[in-house]
This record gives sequence, C-alpha cells and structure tokens, in this order.
Amino acid sequence: MSTATEPLVFSNLPAELLRDVFEHAAALDPATARTLSLVSSAVRHWTEPLLYETVVLSSSRSLRSFLAAVSNKPAGFVRTRVKHLGIFALGPVQSIDRVLNACEGVDSLACGFNLPGYKQVQGCGALQALQGSREQHLLGLSCRDGWDTTVVAPSVTHLRIHVTSFNSGDTSSLAIAPGMGNPTESGWERLTSLSSLTHLAIVYRHSPCTPPNEVFPTLQRLLTLHETAPEGTNPPRLDLVLVQVIGGLVASSAANETVEALSAAAMKAGGPSLRIVAECAPTSVVRQWETAARGAGPSIWEGAEEVVKERLASAAAAAAAKKK
Repeated sequence: MSTATEPLVFSNLPAELLRDVFEHAAALDPATARTLSLVSSAVRHWTEPLLYETVVLSSSRSLRSFLAAVSNKPAGFVRTRVKHLGIFALGPVQSIDRVLNACEGVDSLACGFNLPGYKQVQGCGALQALQGSREQHLLGLSCRDGWDTTVVAPSVTHLRIHVTSFNSGDTSSLAIAPGMGNPTESGWERLTSLSSLTHLAIVYRHSPCTPPNEVFPTLQRLLTLHETAPEGTNPPRLDLVLVQVIGGLVASSAANETVEALSAAAMKAGGPSLRIVAECAPTSVVRQWETAARGAGPSIWEGAEEVVKERLASAAAAAAAKKK
C-alpha cells in the first residue's frame, strides 16, 4: 500500500520525456486519452488536444456532449484543434450547424447526415466557410436525396461521394439536387465549380441497372471537364477517379466482376482513362475514414494513387520503346 512519503513513480523523469510518453499513449486510443486527462492538470494539458484532433459524432447525444464540452473553451481551441470531423448523427440540424461553425479549421470532414435537408434549414454558409478543408466524404444518408456542389468547401481537393443515381441506373448525372447553377446542366458540368478538386471517389452499389460498359463512359467524362467546361470557368483537373463498388456478402462476386471490367476498360482505353481505378468498397466506408483519420491505417487514396503511378510509368515505357 502506498504512503504519503513514498516517492512518485515518475518523479525523476524529465518533463519532456513524460509528455512524450503520455501523448504517445493518448494518440493510440481515444479511451486512453480520456482516462489520462484525469490524472492531473499537467497531463490533461498534454493530452486534451489529442482528444479533439479527430472527433466522431454518431448520435444526437454525442452532438450535445461535444457542444457542452467545448462551450467553456476559447473559440480558437476548437477551431485549431479539430482536424478530422465526422458527423454521422441525423440531427438536430441546428446542433450540426453549431458544430460545423465551431470546427471551421478541419482538414477532413465526413458527413453522414442528410445534406439537402440540412441546407434547406441552415443554408450552406458553414460548409462554404471551411476554407482550410482539403478532404470531404459524403457518406451514407448524406446523398440519399441528392446533393449539390454548394455543400462542398471550395478548398476541397479530395472528395468522396456515395452516388445514389448509379444505384438506380441513372449514369447521366450525380443526382445533384437543385440549387446550384443552371438547372439544365448535368451533374458532371456542375462539378466545374470545384476548381481545387484533384481526387474524386465514387461509391456505388453494383446493380444490373448499371453495367460497367454504361458506367465507364460517364467516368471518362470526369477527366475531360477542363476540355468541355464553358469559357471563363476554372474546372478541376482530376489526377484520380476512384470507384468503390459495393457488393456485400451476397453480391461480392458480381462486385468483383464489375471492378475487373472497369479496370480492363481503363487499361484498354489508355491515356487519361489510366487515372480511373476501381476497387471493391470496404465493409464500412465510415470505419475506413475514421481509421485513416486516426492514423491507424492508410488513406483511401494511397493504393489507387500507386495503381495510377504504375500504369502511367508502364505507358511511358511502352511509348519510349516504340520510338526506338
């Protein structure tokens, strides 16, 4: 049993080393970080910022808890500390809007709430104000009723969307909701407003309504936006178009066949189409985002970027060989 005169375990260790130990332990696991923040005020000062680096809000209760936790903190703390924000609670939208306004310094945002419904009530000012945001994931219910480009921050370079239009057999658009640009424009044309975009990922469920030979031409159009955009616009030049095909346990073989067909079509077409990469979607796109955000796994882009790099290198080598 310890006594008051017994020396502290860490009393002889330098403060810098102690801080490294506690920060490393806190970074490995959010639950550990919360526990360590109760050890002392000094440890809380070291570990608390790590608690806020990646914030995942999956329910209305977690929304309320987060807002209560940050209510007494300086505005700059939340703005500068929260770098990865996932909001998968369905509401209330007023609370979601408060969180977005507070966390305007996020690098990566994942949305699982209904975006058209949110925009109708709160507008898109908070989303457009995310000037430092580089990555945005529109997952699950967020695109169920469509979407438009005003819900994407203008600074976003990496965008992933679950495209419900592909699931119903409509490959001509991205099921973009009204409210952005000319209503007669296709979804692809409206993407010209996202001039910072370099990486686009599309998640869709395999369906007989959307065979690969119909999907592929639509994907090719994404790579030529800078050629077909109206004069005076600054359309994106995409380095990568990633297609994540959802199959599940029942349709896994069909999803694999779709992936193989899209990959073969990209290789056969060559040129810009080499930047189209298909893969089977992970079991949970939400978990994939969170794992990458916490540094516990690769980003969704890394593997596809390597595929494009290898394809382009092979194409360049083949072209050089022909000149000899």
